Amino acid sequence: MLFRSIVYSPSFYGEWLFDEGHFVPADMTAQSGSWAGLALMWLDPKGVDYFPLTSTLFWALWQCFENDPAGYHVTSILLHAASGLLLWALLAKMTMPGAWAAAVVFTVHPVCVESVAWIAEIKNTLSLPLFLASCLCWVAQDDEGETTRQKWLAALAYVFFLLAMLAKPTVVAMPVLTLLYAWWKRGRINSRDIVHAAPLFLISIVLGIVTIQFQHGRAIGGEPLPIGGIDSRIVIAGMAILFYLATIFWPINLMPTYPAWQVVPPKAWQFLPWLVIGAAMWWMWRNRETPWGRNCILAFGFFLLMIAPMLGFIDMSFMRISWVTDHFVYVAMIGPIALAVAAATTWLERQTSCMRTWGFAAAGCVTVILSAGSFLYAREWVDEERLWKYTLARNDDSWIAHNRLGALKSERDEMDAAIDHFRHAARLRADLGETKNNLGALLLKKGLPDEAVEVLEEAVQATPFLVTIRCNLAEAYGKAGRFAEARDLAAELLKDDPTNFALLTTHAIALCNTGEREKGLAEFDRLLALKPDYEPAINALQAIQSAE
Repeated sequence: MLFRSIVYSPSFYGEWLFDEGHFVPADMTAQSGSWAGLALMWLDPKGVDYFPLTSTLFWALWQCFENDPAGYHVTSILLHAASGLLLWALLAKMTMPGAWAAAVVFTVHPVCVESVAWIAEIKNTLSLPLFLASCLCWVAQDDEGETTRQKWLAALAYVFFLLAMLAKPTVVAMPVLTLLYAWWKRGRINSRDIVHAAPLFLISIVLGIVTIQFQHGRAIGGEPLPIGGIDSRIVIAGMAILFYLATIFWPINLMPTYPAWQVVPPKAWQFLPWLVIGAAMWWMWRNRETPWGRNCILAFGFFLLMIAPMLGFIDMSFMRISWVTDHFVYVAMIGPIALAVAAATTWLERQTSCMRTWGFAAAGCVTVILSAGSFLYAREWVDEERLWKYTLARNDDSWIAHNRLGALKSERDEMDAAIDHFRHAARLRADLGETKNNLGALLLKKGLPDEAVEVLEEAVQATPFLVTIRCNLAEAYGKAGRFAEARDLAAELLKDDPTNFALLTTHAIALCNTGEREKGLAEFDRLLALKPDYEPAINALQAIQSAE
């Protein structure tokens, strides 16, 4: 446990990163500390996903650590370590060779860094130990007959699976996994296996539908995903499977956002991964009667089942950034790791004592190398600027890295650097209003309203449903002296948001400059009656009065 903590220790000092602010620092429900706030997380969540158990954990951690991220990082590391211990117990229960070694390799593997060091992904590190506990109970109950103990173990498996799904539903395929396990163990699937798995299927289907609804209705909304049609999705899935397998066995040059492959339209060669996958599956099925054929089917089946929801056939909000990411494979990587370690352990057991000594030394070296890789990579997750500079050094086409660095530079009033990053982001995702809005708002702040109007009009065209962009455009119209357009757009937006002080100020200024001075002054009076200390309105009114 101490060794694993040392591997991820750089993240102890990590700051809030990326979208973590949406989970805790900006989440008033989590900060409330009230039972009513806790109930809202379960019954009427305001977030973009339905992860009520993870939200409950954030609610509890806020009571202990408030805005200090160190406590959240320690919690994530401890949860990951617990997963390692549970994985050891599960593999040992299944009599897998090298169970303890597989657990160690998993816990120190660099691909796990993203899930452990990124507080937003604590849903991963919370869901996994619950999932493994469910699997452990399931394997134990399968060894029992129709006894009271079997019923209790099955009930615990159902409860742990439900909790895992409520933390993060990426383990949605567990019901199918139980049937695969039954086949692996007995060579067939009987009616008892299906009946016992029925509650798991019910949980999986219900929470799976809820997750998809939240993703489409909130996380994605009306934002376009540049993923293409079914042919492009097939290509992405095949390439992603081989990418993840390669990353597991060669975890070099990891990064938060990988380049998104150009698959619209797909090229013929991009379908080749499916030939490799098909050939591997054919070999495994042909050798299914042999112990290693069955083991390969179980391990590869586990990998495919756990990774399937993230292969691109179901729209997910992260696809706006990339097709693949390390935290998608956090659970699925257990299958290939367990198989590889079991194969190596079995081979070593058949060797001479001298060869076994060299083999164990080599295994120790691999563990040290993996641990060192995780330690070094965890250091890049300490703060946002370091993380995104690290990303751009390896993937200069990461629009999200440019966008986030632009925001950081803007907060520090490094205007030229911020504009440069925002221009890159807007060029890379010309179809996304968010990038153009950030650029337009900063151009407006720098005193370039005409250029800001041009950019913001493109942003509105790209993402017309985002009110924030249209509000910025109304302000830009006013700053550019296009008062009639500012007046009309602000008036339209105020119908839905009548107490938006920035819009009211823009509308009042526009009225005063389009021959409706009395209405404009009355608008200023109404605004300042609502918020007497609102400086933009005070300064604008003084400027209008001094120009008389």
